[in-house]
Amino acid sequence: MIIDLHVHTHLSDDSKTAPEKYIEAAIKSGAGLGAICFTEHRKFPRDPAVDNLYSELFDNHGILIIKGVEADTDLGHLLLFGLNDEVMRRFDPEHRLLKSAHLIDVIYKEGGIAIPAHPFRDSGYGVRLDDLVAKHGSALSAVEAINGQNSPSENERAVAAAEKLGLTALGGSDAHFPTPHWFLTCATELERPIKNVEELCVELRAGRARPYHFPRPA
Repeated sequence: MIIDLHVHTHLSDDSKTAPEKYIEAAIKSGAGLGAICFTEHRKFPRDPAVDNLYSELFDNHGILIIKGVEADTDLGHLLLFGLNDEVMRRFDPEHRLLKSAHLIDVIYKEGGIAIPAHPFRDSGYGVRLDDLVAKHGSALSAVEAINGQNSPSENERAVAAAEKLGLTALGGSDAHFPTPHWFLTCATELERPIKNVEELCVELRAGRARPYHFPRPA
């Protein structure tokens, strides 16, 4: 199953794209995208209207939509999946410079996962990965190794770090717009299909995933 783990809609400050535009682009492309994660900057929408829209889009088009957040921490950006009431009680995703050490451990204990985003671009995670893995153990088991907005060298460094440290390498487009430069560039291939965020967390934590590159249009 192909899933893009890192996409932004108009709910993020730097995008004006409606969720349905990504779905329309994915279907039109025939690229085989099975799921998409909307990881808004410092926002985890809990409005029932948003959930209803995502459910309606799935029912109409068959592409699963999962909510995450791109959190702003003291070391850089973390993609978070599996936020529940306890995590939300202890951390406000809208705050800047969240304490990454505590956040990584808490979300892991609650069944979720924290993934350093673009660790070698505008981030302090990349140069600290050795120490962070030693500190957090299985709570830090995956990294965004391929990001669609990274330079080739930034992705190469992340892939090398994942291999060196035994981390699960993941991919995400980091799309802010549904255009070929931004969207359907790269994603993550799951070994097993999923139906919700809980199953996504299980698969990512188990390491049953790898980066995926979409064929580029001629």
